[in-house]
Amino acid sequence: MPGIIEPGIIQPGIIQPLSGVWLIRLPLPFELNHVNVGIVRLANGYMLVDTGMDTDESFAALSEALGSLGIAWTDIRQVLITHMHPDHIGLLPRVLGLTRATVIMHRDEVDHLNTLIDPSHPPWIDDGLRIAGTPDSMVGAIHHSLKHLSAALRPVRADVPLAGGEEIATALGPAQIVWTPGHTVGHICLYWPSHRAIYAGDLLIEKITPNISWLPGRDCLAEYLNSLHSLLPYEIDTIIPSHGTPFTGHREWIARTEAHHEQRCEQLMSAIRNKPETADHLVPVLWDRHLSPFHYHFALFEVLAHLEYLFRRDRIISEPAGNGSVLWYVSSGVRHSMA
Repeated sequence: MPGIIEPGIIQPGIIQPLSGVWLIRLPLPFELNHVNVGIVRLANGYMLVDTGMDTDESFAALSEALGSLGIAWTDIRQVLITHMHPDHIGLLPRVLGLTRATVIMHRDEVDHLNTLIDPSHPPWIDDGLRIAGTPDSMVGAIHHSLKHLSAALRPVRADVPLAGGEEIATALGPAQIVWTPGHTVGHICLYWPSHRAIYAGDLLIEKITPNISWLPGRDCLAEYLNSLHSLLPYEIDTIIPSHGTPFTGHREWIARTEAHHEQRCEQLMSAIRNKPETADHLVPVLWDRHLSPFHYHFALFEVLAHLEYLFRRDRIISEPAGNGSVLWYVSSGVRHSMA
């Protein structure tokens, strides 16, 4: 079974899972109250993996941690971004102003992020809310709750745009770039074959599963599951996540996570087997508690991602329900096994 490994604790908030790699815990103003950023030793200087959220508290914590490790801002030569979520990329402008580091990021993630830089909100948010049949009162509350996240995003130009499969020279030896879409379109991991270790970002997290959201024209859940499958042949002793602490047992974790998502699919199918429902009405099937507008948005879009996955595998069907919303249901002609 997967288990938490015992990394070297440098001081509260800093651990060293590998020689030449440090993990710094930064605060977040959410229920998930922290994010980890990484420091990787290079032949000449250091690479920062992700930056944390753009808050004064996170910046102060990162500055203090670097100082305690004896690392000056100008020692950071590269910044690698695992993905574009604000808790991972928010401090990038401040960091670049102090370091002039090279930015390394997957090209699809750069393109996706730059489409989000809009004074209002991403257009597909409204598309998803409409398809889901979200009440107007909740739509306004969702947009209001997401304002601080949208404000945390800035346009990015990658000095080194990645496609996946590249290698980065580090003091630990070459680190392979593994493209792992699903959580986002251009999520990447760093894998050190010589140390059987992976910096997993949000792909693998010991205690939780990452949010899988809906995007138009994509099957994000299938992309995520395919990314997990791509890691099965890898020999991994140490998983370094962006939340929580390092752990081991990636194959068992992947099997458990696949079962979790299949269970969610079965729950949704059971709920619409005898009565068609909108995605909005299906949120309580998976989350049987009150959700704030902020958390409701993430829950709803995860429901949509699972419905998209089921629909593409002929396990459910849909029909228009008026006002742009969609009803989902299981038909007697629909296959009930995985395609």
